[in-house]
Amino acid sequence: MENLRCGPQGFQRNSRQVNKRCLELLLSLATPQGNVLDVGCGTGNSLLFVDLNNIEQYIGIDQSKDKITYANLVHAAPNVRFIISDFLTYSLDHFSPFDAVVCAACLQGFIPQEQTVIDKLSAAIRPGGDLFLSCALDFDYLPDERFIQERALMEIRHQYPCITEPVVFDDFRFSRRDILDTLHDFDMVRAQRIEETVEFENFSDFRDWHWGASTQVRRQFDETIREQAITDYYQTLYAHYCAGRYKTAYSTGLMLLRKKGD
Repeated sequence: MENLRCGPQGFQRNSRQVNKRCLELLLSLATPQGNVLDVGCGTGNSLLFVDLNNIEQYIGIDQSKDKITYANLVHAAPNVRFIISDFLTYSLDHFSPFDAVVCAACLQGFIPQEQTVIDKLSAAIRPGGDLFLSCALDFDYLPDERFIQERALMEIRHQYPCITEPVVFDDFRFSRRDILDTLHDFDMVRAQRIEETVEFENFSDFRDWHWGASTQVRRQFDETIREQAITDYYQTLYAHYCAGRYKTAYSTGLMLLRKKGD
């Protein structure tokens, strides 16, 4: 069976649609410089929008071996280092405090441990250092989006063994209040919100787009049938999309935050 794990090429297709544009806007809120940490760095796209002459050391962390391999090939430089690891389990104690940290479009993937992630980022940033944060925000832009996701999911859950309670992509968006409550160690410097629909030309693009939010959805199914179950889920959703019953949109918050302290 085809391995549906979104590899570097699929990630880059997805990025060309939305992620790169949001990342460029996020990193334009200030100039990342000094020692920089990039959490959930993926294929290293942040390096497309920074000036390496301003960076003493760049550290990118991601748990995907394929994406880090790709990043090492594309972004090799003396002051660039990529690490394959789960950020929550990786010790940063041997690094000096960072001048800037990028956490772009990955915080929702840590739910329900988002506060732990923010606290770890806070501990890693020097006072006065910058946190470039983007995350999915909740909204009622397309009120039927969650309904169709849930309808398709329940259809698939009736066909395959499940090991967790049902959740859908839209369950992993932050409210404005929730995200602000996690950021008590930071001052908000600048913020921007983007909301718009997303169109797809084919099933591959549709699947790649949803992959970033599908970790928790995938975990609902026993690993012995996980790939087939998630394939059927995507295909069911895509059929709704092609029939005009399902539309996809996103709401992203872009925030430049400054660590409190002297």
